[in-house]
Amino acid sequence: MEKKWKSREVVIVAIVAAVIGVIYTLMDYAYMPLAALLGPVLMELTFGIYLLSAALPAYIVRKPGFALFGALVTAAVNILLGSAYGIQVVLAGVLQALAVELVYAIWKYKPNLLCLVVSGILAGCFVFVRDYIVFGYSTLSAGVIIGMLAVRFISAAVIGTLLVKGIRAGLQKAGAMKNFKPIDA
Repeated sequence: MEKKWKSREVVIVAIVAAVIGVIYTLMDYAYMPLAALLGPVLMELTFGIYLLSAALPAYIVRKPGFALFGALVTAAVNILLGSAYGIQVVLAGVLQALAVELVYAIWKYKPNLLCLVVSGILAGCFVFVRDYIVFGYSTLSAGVIIGMLAVRFISAAVIGTLLVKGIRAGLQKAGAMKNFKPIDA
């Protein structure tokens, strides 16, 4: 496996991550009204979207470090655009990226469908620990926490995987993936 980063890979991932950062900023404005409407359990449906910052760069390039690079670029753009969550978006991105990098390393950076699903679920676990502490989930009942985790895992496995695969396919169709390895998963 080639580990050296190429300029084209860095540029594509930086552009994609910046766009995700803009999307996350828009989601920041919708988060509180949506949370009030959906409640803590159903709000976890959005996790698959938040998974993009680490999962999509890893899936596009499939080399060590790109999940972390993408997550950090996304967080920087999100913060620069005025995210109310500040440094917490960096921490969430790093935790997601660590989970994605770990699972991709196990699969030797040759992702298949199972790799995508497992990396999303593990990222959900890693970020949930942060969320439990930062957002005070200890005050919630065990049933609500179990419900939140279940919906988060489903969102990561289904929505996250579909978005990652769909966006990568769209980039391929648009010609942005010339000279990138074809995707088998």
